[in-house]
Amino acid sequence: MNRLDEKIAEVKEKIEEVKRRWPFHSVKPSQVQELENLELELEELQKQKKAGQK
Repeated sequence: MNRLDEKIAEVKEKIEEVKRRWPFHSVKPSQVQELENLELELEELQKQKKAGQK
């Protein structure tokens, strides 16, 4: 597994951890922002991986 794959796996784990902490109600704006930031980071890493495979 190369470094990019490791980073993608790490970000995916962080996303899952945020979702596990997600309350059933009254989600804090900081939690939403954290999840959005992680999802954007994952998307960018996946783009980099795809670009590197060409």
